[in-house]
Amino acid sequence: MGSVASVLSAAKLTVAAVNELVVDVGYSTTVAGKTYVADVTYTNGEYVAEDANLAGAVATGNSVVGAENNLTARIDVLV
Repeated sequence: MGSVASVLSAAKLTVAAVNELVVDVGYSTTVAGKTYVADVTYTNGEYVAEDANLAGAVATGNSVVGAENNLTARIDVLV
């Protein structure tokens, strides 16, 4: 029977891989008096914020907060 240590050492994950597995954040913002709800995920080396209910409401950033701020600015342009 193998040990847990051998399993754990066989699967070393990079920081990017861990981020992809664990970053899935809910986010809401209010623009022009209306509240928009979005998700922030980590994909292909960048954070992606998206409101699936508003066409074109997708933004990226170098951090969760950066993606959220960029999405707020994008929604402001869209509405």
